[in-house]
Formats: sequence, structure tokens, C-alpha cells
Amino acid sequence: MKPTTHKAVTAGLPINRRDFLARSLGTALAVALADAKFITAEPSGVGGIPLHPRDTKLHVKPVMTNIIHSATWQGPCRWTSVTPEAEKANVEKQFATWSKELTTKGLGSADGVRVLEPVHVTFSEKWVLDPAAMAKLAADNPETDAFFIHPGGSARASFEIGNKFGKPIVFDRNSCRTASIAGFTLAKGNEVFVAGRDMDLTKILSLLRARKVFRQTKVLYPTDGVPSFSPDTVWDFDDLRKRLGVTVKTISYREMTDEMNRLLAYREMTGGKNQLLGERYEQATRGADELVRKADKLFLKEHLVFRSMLFDQCIRSLMARHGCNAFTIDCFEFCPSLLPQRWLLTPCLQHALFGNEGIASACEADFGILLAMRMLMSVSNKSCHQGNADPRGEDAFRINHSAPSMKMNGFDKPDLPYQLGRFCEQGWGTKPVIDFMNNDEKTVTVARVDPTATKLLVLKGTLVGSSGWGKDLLGCSVEAVIKPPSGRADEFMRRRLVYGNHLPWVYGDYTKDLKTLAEMLGLSVEVIS
Repeated sequence: MKPTTHKAVTAGLPINRRDFLARSLGTALAVALADAKFITAEPSGVGGIPLHPRDTKLHVKPVMTNIIHSATWQGPCRWTSVTPEAEKANVEKQFATWSKELTTKGLGSADGVRVLEPVHVTFSEKWVLDPAAMAKLAADNPETDAFFIHPGGSARASFEIGNKFGKPIVFDRNSCRTASIAGFTLAKGNEVFVAGRDMDLTKILSLLRARKVFRQTKVLYPTDGVPSFSPDTVWDFDDLRKRLGVTVKTISYREMTDEMNRLLAYREMTGGKNQLLGERYEQATRGADELVRKADKLFLKEHLVFRSMLFDQCIRSLMARHGCNAFTIDCFEFCPSLLPQRWLLTPCLQHALFGNEGIASACEADFGILLAMRMLMSVSNKSCHQGNADPRGEDAFRINHSAPSMKMNGFDKPDLPYQLGRFCEQGWGTKPVIDFMNNDEKTVTVARVDPTATKLLVLKGTLVGSSGWGKDLLGCSVEAVIKPPSGRADEFMRRRLVYGNHLPWVYGDYTKDLKTLAEMLGLSVEVIS
């Protein structure tokens, strides 16, 4: 089946009132289209997504501390001495050089880091921090995520800075002084991170950024209150927000339906004159054209891809309206609503498209995989596959859902080859298919958060098989077969019982990074590697 032109893709979309609209187009949709609250400006962020994970930067405030003695003397803590004026000139020169290096070189090669203006904090042998310098730190405190400190003159000063402003402190080396600071800081219950040969500064800052992304996750969850078909999901949304910063925004099916119906009826009801709806309609058209053009093979008609791309624009509009940057929907609530049948789509492609952008998007309203996906994508900079997990043979298991994505080698890497299949026997329900074994990397990392959102299970495994490619298969039929470390398959599958069913995975070994990130979030971690 060959890709088609723009006209061919959209020509296959007949607007049938009885098939697609729950209410009269002449009344309900006309009112909805005129309702200003639904016609809002495009928000900032990649693809119109507020607080898009790939927009998020870690704001780091560099601070150098130094002592300037009040007089000239020598003793057990000062075996050479200069005048206060000379000492002041020396430390100011040191600070100027350090600040220039930060301006030109930044903080290593960490992506997603914004370096704020450096501040020099001095004190005398009385150890009282300079009030004027502390005022400069206070001015930037609302946007400061962490302090990067060069700890001259005192160990206690660094602790006092972090403690006063309630922010983590970071050091670029493991030394006698930073060990002293870290021991005291941790004993006081505050955060400190020290770079070393096992984890450099770039990695520490990257993981702090990943934590920031995690904590500002806001999930759009369309539901009419039906309990999730996955009872092993995270269910305490209040605790999730208070303890981990993750917010869940539920919206009604009516709101989702109204938004989708506006897009379906766009040309008929507005004559193409509504600018925002027109932009979304055209984006869906271009997106469908591109997906069809790049696909290795199609197992459904091209205009049905456009249906799924209209749903993509519907969900993006709702996410923009409610300030969300993650998504889930329960297929087992969505299906009996008959909306998929009316719209001729399933959410499979939606999860793939969001995954391509680094947006957490989970099957079946399962927040256990959504949280794990958020962590996996942040540490790997790659998209995930997700699905049901079942034993395969004596030493492996499969992960099977039709929800892979194309950026599984990296968000900045070319797409993996993909095909577009059909989910339903009637021929609709666009789903991506990827041949996971047709890739050089075979090491994988699997993870899941438990239903209490207090524990993370992590596995380093080997990809040993995949299926779904090149076949006109229905339902969830994109499978990865993963082998845990030798002799540990049963152990992993049994530990998985504590955490739940669905599992996401990425290419590569990120077990160490996940362990550190989970600890930063206050989660306990089990690693099988």
C-alpha cells in the first residue's frame, strides 16, 4: 500500500452525524465552537504542551565561599598570613576567574542546565556569612533548583546556605572538606550531592533535572470515574501530589467528546474560518501524511491514520487547556463508551507520538508504568515500549502491547523503522509496529513503580526476541522478549508480583541512574542486574 498525498488522506474522512456525534451538530457543536473558553491561544512549550519535559531546565546557582580574616596572625589553622586587604584582593581575583570559567564553560556538558549569576559569599573568623551576599542568593532563590558551591574557607558555610534556602548543595569533587560538609548536611536531613569517579558532575545535574521533570508531571486522565481496569495502578492521587509532586487532572468523557467533535466537524460547522481549530486540523493532516509517507508498510487505509491524528490534536488541546504534560486513558473504560467505534481509533498511536517527544503516556490508566516511564525516559533520553508481562520459556518473559515508539534509540536520533497496523478486525485503530531485534543494542532496562508509589523495581536484561513486524495482526501484538540475568528470571517475575503487571523498557543499561534518581525521589529500589 503506497503512501498518498495530502488530499488523498483527508478525502477519506466523511463526516457522518449518526456515526460520530452524540448530539445534534446544529445546536450543541455550534454552541461549543462559539464558546470562548475552548478557543484559547496556543501555550508555550514544545508542540503546545505546557511544561514540556524537553523544555525543562535545572537552574543552578554557583556560589564561592571564602574567608577574609580581620587581622594578620598565624597559628594552627593559619600557617601563612597576609593583610586583610591583600586577602580580600586574592579571593576576589579567585572568584572572578572562577566566574569567568563558569560563563564560558558552563557546568560540564550537562544538557538542560541553566547557570544563574555566580555569587561570592565571604566571612571572617567569626564565621558569620556576609548579609549582602546572602541577600543576592535570596533574590534568585525562587528560581534556584540547586547550589553549586566552591567551598573555600569553611565547611559549615555551605551547609548554612543550603539549609537557609532549603535547596540541595552540589560539589564537583570528593575531598576532605566536601566529606565534612556532606556528613553534617545528611545528618541534618538536608540534601547534598558530591561528584566523583563513579558519578561525575554532569550526571548529578542531569539526574537533578530528571527529578525536577518528574516532580512537575501533570497527567491528563479522561474518565467518568470508572475504576481502572488495572487495579495494580497507583490509586492515591493526593499522596502522589503531596509526596512526589505528581498531579493527576481528571476530565469527563463529555469534555473529551466535545473537543473531538469540534475537530471532526471543523470544516462543516465553521467553513474553515476558526484559526485555532484550523491549525489543529492542518497539523493532524500533515502529521498523518508524514506518518504514512515514512511507514515501511501499512495494514490499514490511510484516512484512518488521519482519524488517530485528529485524536492527537484533541488530546493536545485538552492538555494545553488544563496545563498537563503527561497522559493516560483506560482502554477498558474508553472501549464500552463506543467512542473508539465512532471515531475509528484506539490510543495506541497516541502513546507512541507522545513517547517520541519524551512525554509520559501510559496504557490503561496505569500510573505504575507512567511513573516508571517518566523516570526511564529522563535518564536515557529515549522513548519506551510498554505492555503486559508474561513468562516465556524457562528463562525469559515477554512485554506485549501495541505501544512502542520510534525514538527508542534516542530523542536526537533517527526514527526506528516502523509499520502501521490495525488494532480491530474492522480495519481501524492505528498502531505502530517496530521490529525490536532489528537494532544493534540488545541490553535493555525494565522498570515499574509499585501501587503505593514508594518502591521501584529495576531490571537489567537482554532482548532475545520480538514479534509483530510484517504481519497483519490484531489487538496488542507488538512483543519484546527479554531475558533477565542468568538464573534470575523466576526471581524477577516473583518480585514483579509486588509491583504489578505492566512494564516499560528502554534500550541500554540505566540501572545505576534509575537507582540514584529513585533515591533522590525518596523511593526504595530493588535492582536485579
